Amino acid sequence: MIVTCLEECGKNKVKVYLDERYYFTLYDKEIYRYGIKVDEKISDIVVNELSGNAIKKAKQKAMALLKNMDRTEMELKRKLELSGFTGEVTEEAIEYVKSYHYIDDLRYAVNYIRLKKQSKSRRQIIGELRQKGISDEDMEEALAAEYDNEEEAIQREISKKVKDVDDLSKEEKQKLAAKLYRKGYGMDLIRLYVKLEY
Repeated sequence: MIVTCLEECGKNKVKVYLDERYYFTLYDKEIYRYGIKVDEKISDIVVNELSGNAIKKAKQKAMALLKNMDRTEMELKRKLELSGFTGEVTEEAIEYVKSYHYIDDLRYAVNYIRLKKQSKSRRQIIGELRQKGISDEDMEEALAAEYDNEEEAIQREISKKVKDVDDLSKEEKQKLAAKLYRKGYGMDLIRLYVKLEY
């Protein structure tokens, strides 16, 4: 293989392209140690060693990212790719942490719903979980397991805003209904609990 490009990508880091294809990111000292230069050949042994090192670094980075915060598979993948790992190396690292159940999108969804269900509507939670890359299947299973009655959630939300809905003017009820709608509650529930009259 021929080194076709060395591209700086941050403090002391260089992206290495072999035969016009991005292979891995190395530190300056590794470039120097292995004598990697543009338009020069690199042996398969060195490529395999550096690829193995990249996989090891990606696994360590994945573990470090999960140490303080649970993440979805998609979030972890983005973080690893932003750190300069190739798609193949990123996939290997993700499979590694998955094998130990360090990432589990269903578990993440259940915990997320448990944490947010008191303050957010079902629709809001679904939207946020989709943005985090949770599959529809995992989302539905988590919602069925964790999400309590949406009627209770809207009642809690209303009680935070007002003491008694009956004391509100028509205009105040409409404002409250608009706030609840923006939070993702359905109009049927809003009409029922805000006692809107049309």
